[in-house]
Amino acid sequence: MSETDDVGGQDDPPESQPSPGLGERLNVEEVTRWIYLDGHRGLLSSLLLAGVFGASLLLVRAGLVTPAEAGDVTALSGSLIGGMLPFITVVLAINQLILSAEFGTTGAFRERLEETHRYREEIEEHTNVSPSPAEPSAFLRTLIRKKREVSAGLRDASADASPALRETIDGYVGSTMPKDDDAVDQLEGATFGTFAVISTILDYNDPWQLQEVRRIRERFEDELSEAMDDRLDRLEALLRDIHVARQYFKTVHMQQELADLSKVLLYVGFPALVGGAFVILAYGNLLALELHPYVYVFVVSATITALFSPFAVLFVYVLRIATVGRRTAADFGPFVLQQRIPDDEPDDE
Repeated sequence: MSETDDVGGQDDPPESQPSPGLGERLNVEEVTRWIYLDGHRGLLSSLLLAGVFGASLLLVRAGLVTPAEAGDVTALSGSLIGGMLPFITVVLAINQLILSAEFGTTGAFRERLEETHRYREEIEEHTNVSPSPAEPSAFLRTLIRKKREVSAGLRDASADASPALRETIDGYVGSTMPKDDDAVDQLEGATFGTFAVISTILDYNDPWQLQEVRRIRERFEDELSEAMDDRLDRLEALLRDIHVARQYFKTVHMQQELADLSKVLLYVGFPALVGGAFVILAYGNLLALELHPYVYVFVVSATITALFSPFAVLFVYVLRIATVGRRTAADFGPFVLQQRIPDDEPDDE
């Protein structure tokens, strides 16, 4: 059987198609997805730091860290503070990356404005919605709803087609309609800046859909009626529109994510540096007060946790940014990749 014979007629999508849902393959993948993508970065950082605090208490209890020895505590604090200093460079590099996209001449800004205006005019022509929504989630929702409408029209137009063509189109529409319904539902009321919009962007498989539309046209070129040909043209145009919107909004969101990362690193880094410096300078005097041993256990564990906080923040933010980048690295036009989380490394063959 040839490759084109598989179009839309199988229950299982082609291997190159993005998985229908990250949480649908294994029971543990709901938790995995939450850690890598959907989980609030602040909450995830707090959980990670709670683990560090617990590990510090265990180290003290095991005698591997001795709060009664000022030299050990100050040496550990000094080492962690030295490791935090490169974060200044990280913050500066992140902000330079963000600002580089904002600089430009008046001509460059005018050109970008005109390109955006032309794109919106094309969207209004393709969707018959004027003016097109300015809010990103509503904009995407309008495009996907129109695409769903055109897909249903394609199926209706194929009612009198040959059995093979009708079965192929039914298979295509049947496999894409649930994804359209899910995307429309998820985008309703979603606010850009939250991860809900980007989550929909990641799961929407428009490159594969575009490839399938092209396969249908190629395989049944001589059998397509004028109505079906028109709807396939509109589907291709809408899928291209959706793809451009997805890529643009993904880029804007990642810029916002990097900006948030640089801010949070400053918020947690400065107090951690001050606290670590205080421990280095005053821990010996604190020991001289002969307080309850549990006080020193808490101070040491809290100091270790605070000095690890910038690393925890960087870890959870970069984890999501890298995951989004990995899943969409070659997501352009009809090119698609196997997309897995976290097992997304290519096999060494």
